[in-house]
Amino acid sequence: MQFDLIYKEIGEYGRFQRWVVWVASSTSVYAGLLILTSFFVLAIPEHRCAIPGWDNDTYAIQDDTHLAAINRTIPLAPSTEKYKYDQCHYLKLDDDGTEHREQCERWVYDKSIFKTSLGAELNMVCDQKILKSNAQMVNFAGIFAGSLLSGIFSDKFGRKTTMCASLTLILFCSFGMAWSSNYIVFMILTFLVGFFNVGQWMPSFVIKIEFVGPSMRRFSGYLSSFMSSFGHIGLAAIAYGIRDWSTLLIVASLPGIIYLPLWFKSVFPESARWLCTRGRTDEAKSVIKRWARWNKVKLPEKFFDKVLAVEEEQGPTQGQIWDLFSNKTMCVRTMLIFIIWLVVCLGYYGLTFNIGDLGDDLYLNFMLQSLVELPANILCLLILDRVGRKPVMIGSMLIGGVALIGTIFTLLYLPDKPVVTTVLALIGKMGLSAGFSTVYIFSSELFPTVVRNAGMGASSCMARIGGMVAPYIADLDRLVGGKFGVALPQLVFGSLSIVGGIAAIFLPETLNRYLPETIEDGKNFGKNNDIHIEKMVEISTIEKTADTSKL
Repeated sequence: MQFDLIYKEIGEYGRFQRWVVWVASSTSVYAGLLILTSFFVLAIPEHRCAIPGWDNDTYAIQDDTHLAAINRTIPLAPSTEKYKYDQCHYLKLDDDGTEHREQCERWVYDKSIFKTSLGAELNMVCDQKILKSNAQMVNFAGIFAGSLLSGIFSDKFGRKTTMCASLTLILFCSFGMAWSSNYIVFMILTFLVGFFNVGQWMPSFVIKIEFVGPSMRRFSGYLSSFMSSFGHIGLAAIAYGIRDWSTLLIVASLPGIIYLPLWFKSVFPESARWLCTRGRTDEAKSVIKRWARWNKVKLPEKFFDKVLAVEEEQGPTQGQIWDLFSNKTMCVRTMLIFIIWLVVCLGYYGLTFNIGDLGDDLYLNFMLQSLVELPANILCLLILDRVGRKPVMIGSMLIGGVALIGTIFTLLYLPDKPVVTTVLALIGKMGLSAGFSTVYIFSSELFPTVVRNAGMGASSCMARIGGMVAPYIADLDRLVGGKFGVALPQLVFGSLSIVGGIAAIFLPETLNRYLPETIEDGKNFGKNNDIHIEKMVEISTIEKTADTSKL
């Protein structure tokens, strides 16, 4: 099918396309709303051992008698810790009158910030503290699996079918999580929510790209990043008002109901491009006719005879992923791109998971970190085509990394200045957000056309690995302890961000350059100064490489 004729006749971004683009993009709000719910659901409030034999013990001090019992039974924490009482031991008096420490069997939790949390209900503390990191990792494992399979499902069953099925299944799985007090059940449902989140995001990205003309594809792509940020902002607002983990999940899941009508053809169309590739030309014609009616365009006679004509021109033969390592230049560049994808995703999500250690007001900090993504995305949209991909990539990663390392000193030496720590963390998050938005465009232009699908798919997998590792690094403060433990995650995130910025130095600029088509082009790319007036990644490539990294 020759879609250039359709865009020329019906328009690149008419009323019909606006409907498709904004509805499809709105699903990113839903994705952004659900992907970070574990931050609140699995939160570990301040806690200590429950006093043995005290049935109505609470974390809050009830009276002087209760305080005396606490001081008599619960040992003080080391002076390097930010909490007062030992969280894992209590004092037991032996028959001979000597005291020794015993491991807690029950805990009491502070309810001033979180009324309830699954992390507290399942006692993910002390010897079981790794359970929280494991649960957050499983969500990204689901996203990893979804990244590998959703493209296959989308190609086989259709963009709309895959998107709608995933949206429906997310709704049921996320509702199920609200009643899953069993850890294993919660892990399974968390995996499925991550899997179906990508399952709805990727085809929704592809379907809108397939309906708009070349001049609007970048806007349509960036719109998903903005919508995802609004989802994070919405989650912060909902979590602030709802301090019960089960109710929070129910409310966060509810918006999925509004997408159920998308199953109807009269509400949302299947991709005409995909229908043609599957030989369903009558259905494709129906979609295109509706497209024209919405855009108030009358199609000329024999329009479909021209549109459905088979194009004889063939592109270069598609390569395989191992072709990325077929020569030294391509191998080095591929490894550098992989490093950038891994560290930017690791830092982006790790900083979010670690936000509880970076200021007094957890909800405000979460909201602010979500809000700074908006100016970061706007800035990238404005300067990428003026400054270039490489300077923005380097600058965003270095600025973000230096800011995060700066928080180490405020955490260690200015603990009474949480505002300074928060400002530095926000600068770091803004840098990483800008880096996330840039790396997709930068790397998609560096990979030759014949291996762009494979290269971007492998890069997305590296990002998923970074996301899976992020919870463990963010929880190093709980595993290591002390002031150094609080600063350690920031040291790792900041250092790796700087590594990502340094890696980008050794990559060539792609702005206003001919995109490499073959492996040989990729090998020689950046060794000349050829200028290309108008550069656009082909739609066939975009279909398979939708950016799911921010999920």
